[in-house]
Amino acid sequence: MFTLDTVGEDDVPADTGLLLPPGAVVVADGRPLEEVVLARDESANLVWGVEATVPTATGAARRGTEISAEELAHRLRLRTPPTVPAPAAAVAYQAMNSVPEHWIPFIPVHVPGQDRAIRLQRAAMPSTVTGLPVHPRTSLLRQGLDRRQQYFVNEEEVPQTGTRLCLAYNRARWRDGRVSVWLGARRGTGPRRGLQRAGLRLPGGHDGNGWGGEPVRGAGR
Repeated sequence: MFTLDTVGEDDVPADTGLLLPPGAVVVADGRPLEEVVLARDESANLVWGVEATVPTATGAARRGTEISAEELAHRLRLRTPPTVPAPAAAVAYQAMNSVPEHWIPFIPVHVPGQDRAIRLQRAAMPSTVTGLPVHPRTSLLRQGLDRRQQYFVNEEEVPQTGTRLCLAYNRARWRDGRVSVWLGARRGTGPRRGLQRAGLRLPGGHDGNGWGGEPVRGAGR
């Protein structure tokens, strides 16, 4: 298993030495350009792809919370505020709320030809301003989106502790002094609290138990 050749040829003896492929001693990791945390939300019966770090048009990376909040505030400024009639009572009821726009849902769907096995399919939440599906901003979660392809994640790839995906540049120096720079994606353990709750409240007063996926639109887009 660990040798190069155990048989050999008539004129060449077997090479039973151990192969040690060369590798860089130290690799310098750059700042994350993209960072996504996949966390389970058992209350809503889905997995959230939280875009913690997203790229901008200038190439710089910013926090997903800041980008989503700024874009939402910009769309609210452009929208003409609706005329709200005077309340008939002193009590107001909120039918449902939403989640931050950098939270991308992955809903469970059946594996083709299977009755019990499931996998996670990328979906989209509707925008609170326009009602259109909110798509991810990171290339880690946008795989196939521009070609209108569905994107799936195996259910066992997201453990209870969650998983973290990071896209960053790496730099290393070879033994002859050459410098190599490459863009690499790494996967690590999720945050210490792998189970996340988005606080999503749906019509009827429940928090997602038995959710049939109605508020999630644009599944697979």
